Amino acid sequence: MGSYTELSIAGYPVLLTKSTVVPEAMTIFRESDKCIFDRKLSERNPVIWGEPKEPDRETHERAVVYQSDTTKVIDRLNIMGFTIRRIKEDFKAIRAQKLEELQHGAEENQELDWFVDEWKFVKKLTFDEYAEGLRKVMDDKLVFWFLEKEDENQLDPLTKYIVLDDEHEDFELGFFASDIRSLLRLACELAAPNSEVVQDITEVVHAGYYVEDEPVCRKSIESLTERHTENSLRIILTEGSTDVEILREGLALLYPHLAEYYSFLDIASFRSQGGAGSLVAIVKAFAAAGITNRIIAIFDNDAAAFDARRSLTAIKLPSNISICNYPNLDLLKSYPTIGPGGRVELDVNGRAASIELYLGEDVLTNGDGKFPVQWKGFVEKLNKYQGEVMHKETIHEALQKKLKRCRTSQSEMIAADWQGLRAIFDVIFHAFD
Repeated sequence: MGSYTELSIAGYPVLLTKSTVVPEAMTIFRESDKCIFDRKLSERNPVIWGEPKEPDRETHERAVVYQSDTTKVIDRLNIMGFTIRRIKEDFKAIRAQKLEELQHGAEENQELDWFVDEWKFVKKLTFDEYAEGLRKVMDDKLVFWFLEKEDENQLDPLTKYIVLDDEHEDFELGFFASDIRSLLRLACELAAPNSEVVQDITEVVHAGYYVEDEPVCRKSIESLTERHTENSLRIILTEGSTDVEILREGLALLYPHLAEYYSFLDIASFRSQGGAGSLVAIVKAFAAAGITNRIIAIFDNDAAAFDARRSLTAIKLPSNISICNYPNLDLLKSYPTIGPGGRVELDVNGRAASIELYLGEDVLTNGDGKFPVQWKGFVEKLNKYQGEVMHKETIHEALQKKLKRCRTSQSEMIAADWQGLRAIFDVIFHAFD
């Protein structure tokens, strides 16, 4: 027969599952709600188990449950977004879909009257009517496994619809919802304040599906957040607002089919002047906050960035945060620089490669050649000089003209040099490989 878990609200079993818990349902608990204790078989929930036979009443078992109360669970579900307004809207939308399915079934199977009968029943069923029916079922503690056939025949249509849910397996207790937490929210609302909410996993622990001290709640929530990273936007963090603007425009132009999979966090929103140090601080804050989105923190390819990044090596960052730099470019292996020794061609990869140097030779070059990098200072711990390209405003203006041309002309798009930006996006796209 297998082993089952039971989630009951005010003593009524709202959700029964075989072998394992439902992860979404476990989000209403926390590990601090877990209780392990000895109980008599006569102390089990009689709505689920019935009354044990006399010889077994005094037999003890090791019970493993998660328990809270309806007031706390309602607060938690509201925070998660499962308000009464939301579950009403969800009920209405899913009910409309069900009506379409039943109507299609009736048209395809005209000899089966039950399609039409259920269509008529669902068409009349409102949220408020369902809620009142569920309240009655919970108050009367009606469960199908204790009902005799003659008892079933005496039930009104709505009660029968809720209790005999083997006829509508897609929805627990016949409640139209896209998430089991909508039903839990309604059941908590219908129960008396501070009623017990209990997820009993005793039987599945004894059957070996879990061990007694296993953090079932925490693991269930982790399984949901792991899937969340695959479905949510990837957040890109950069050293400054200019990087955000350029990368956002570049992504929309070069990879429009991927643009809506990424979101850019403007560092200016943190009232910071930007820079590698500010980006390090934001990464630490995101890690401490437990943000579950995939986060890509991409630093400049210069000495200041590598110096700032050193402080992250002592931190165990979560797997959803990727730290990277703009890549090395062949173009930058021999690039004009200005320092105490005058104008010299040097490799500026890892020393002065801010985003401006990735915008293409057609942007970096004027009548006098490429805009040079000027050396600013010496980073002693890296034994490297830090540099910065000159005439950034002119470079930005040239980029905007280039973007405008390429948005309106395919030939301009083909002729333009996008090698540097494509190299950056290659790093971003493979940040979690």
